Amino acid sequence: MTFPTALEDFGFEKTRRAVAALTLSFFVSLYLMLSFNAPTGWGGAFLALALCYAVAFLAVTAEWFWGRWFAAGLGWSGVMVAVMSTVMLGWMWPLAIYGGLHGLVVVLLAGKRVAALYDLQEGWRRRFAMDEFGVARLRKTVTRSAASLPSMILWALAPKAPGQGMLHAAFLLLAVGAGLFGVAAVIRVRAWGLLALAVSAACLLAHGALHVFPEVGTAGTGDLPTILGVAFQPVWGVYPGLVSLVTMFGTLWPATLLVAALAPFTASTLRFLRRS
Repeated sequence: MTFPTALEDFGFEKTRRAVAALTLSFFVSLYLMLSFNAPTGWGGAFLALALCYAVAFLAVTAEWFWGRWFAAGLGWSGVMVAVMSTVMLGWMWPLAIYGGLHGLVVVLLAGKRVAALYDLQEGWRRRFAMDEFGVARLRKTVTRSAASLPSMILWALAPKAPGQGMLHAAFLLLAVGAGLFGVAAVIRVRAWGLLALAVSAACLLAHGALHVFPEVGTAGTGDLPTILGVAFQPVWGVYPGLVSLVTMFGTLWPATLLVAALAPFTASTLRFLRRS
């Protein structure tokens, strides 16, 4: 029996839910403490991350139907950040623990036994008239949208590079505002939430085109190894003038996740537009 198959029928669902909630509460406390002792300009970003994980904690403990999806999205986000950071910066124990705890949330909330506490409830399905196909599409959209939130929050609230003025503020307000309202609307099964997520993705892609690609293009001779080397080097006071990881993973990465979140509804949207 493979691990995914065994996980589908594994019991102790309430215990697993409790451990997952405990892990999420750890990140709430961690980011909250960091916000009180953060370097200049980082307090707001850590506080927003604490609020994001607090929403996931409440959703999991209250057994809201979307709670498992939202928490799994944050879990996948942490795993991906840990993996990419390890590839670029090398092996570090804090990164391994960070990724491992996020992966634990994903594993603990997987399987039909846990799903029965959340998205398999009949009440919300009858309320929104959702069939299995609709639930599957909604799950993918909520999970992928939630995975984009931490990177987007860091990009919006982290210290900015010199020269990012009104244009950056406009992209920030549109992208983050549309993203947050879009996730909330999709959770409430509102069609305009998909449009809001599309606006957020477009703003993030436009910001990446305006800020990331020009810096990469002027940093080397134009050959692929040089461009990749410049794009993925950190700028935490070590490589001044190069592309910031916050800008790279705060725009292009969450934009990719938002596009993936919209993908399940693309075909049905096109069919609706043709009929209209």
